[in-house]
Amino acid sequence: MGANRQIVLLRRPSGPPAESDFAARVGPRPELSAGEVLVRTLTVSVDPAMRGWLVDGPNYAQPVPVGEPMRSFGLGEVVRSRDPGFRPGELVVGMTGWQEWAVLAGTDIQRRVDPRLAPPSTALGVLGITGLTAYVGMVEIGRPGPGATALVSTAAGAVGATAGQLASIHGARVVGLTGSEQKRRICLDTFGFDAAIDYRAEPDLAAAIARECPAGVDIYFDSVGGRTLDAALENVAVGARIPVCGTISLPPDGKATGPRFERRLLVQRVRMEGFLATDHLHRLDEVAARLAAWLADGRLRHLEEIAPTLDDAPAALVRLLEGRNLGRSLVRVADPA
Repeated sequence: MGANRQIVLLRRPSGPPAESDFAARVGPRPELSAGEVLVRTLTVSVDPAMRGWLVDGPNYAQPVPVGEPMRSFGLGEVVRSRDPGFRPGELVVGMTGWQEWAVLAGTDIQRRVDPRLAPPSTALGVLGITGLTAYVGMVEIGRPGPGATALVSTAAGAVGATAGQLASIHGARVVGLTGSEQKRRICLDTFGFDAAIDYRAEPDLAAAIARECPAGVDIYFDSVGGRTLDAALENVAVGARIPVCGTISLPPDGKATGPRFERRLLVQRVRMEGFLATDHLHRLDEVAARLAAWLADGRLRHLEEIAPTLDDAPAALVRLLEGRNLGRSLVRVADPA
């Protein structure tokens, strides 16, 4: 039957996840039923959303059960198939979890991956749900164009960097918010932003945003919420759009305090819209094809940080949530056959 190495949730974190909240376990390789495929996992993702998936509270997804493999997107190779729509040898993306082998229903596979289009790992990043999040939020909700100013949170991260570049491709001026001088330089030198702010170096973030966005913020791509959102709202232009894809700065239980901004939303006629990329998975191939064209012609760039083994996944998650990663955070599980 064979073994299946997994990283499981050992206990539910009471605060930010720690490496000690996870444990390695070896179980049997799963068996197939009709309509399912056996996938050998090659790469898994590490995502900010995982913090919310670990909390036993209201969320858009049920919490990861204690004792079960950590939920994650994964890229894998079909080894056996009892679904006539999939063949051994195909590369696919689905919710594999942090484990070497996964059984997926054919209906749960997000997409096939064509390795000729781009390196396969991009299917978990700029050509995957990362790119989809950036595209839906920035292009479709933010609607950037010439003369607009787009402000992007976590701008050196995988989603933020892609969102900012998409705004630039559509003609907007782009200002990034990030948490170190190194990341500020990456926003400018690697991703081509027009300006970038190290929020940790600014005693008054709202004033810093006003300095770099003198005509106001037309689009604020928000993945953090909290005080960063408060500072952005002090600078919104009339008719601003605020796509919200995350609230990573808020407590895991979602309870937070802060200023009331309803009046500013009203007076400035601001559109603020939350969205989940998972609601748009049926469009992933369409969006990935557009992003792949910009990737091929050099207008879209991306960075990846790949941990070497499955056992390194918990440390990679802690590193991500502490803001120490550079680019898309992935974990190598195995090499292609």
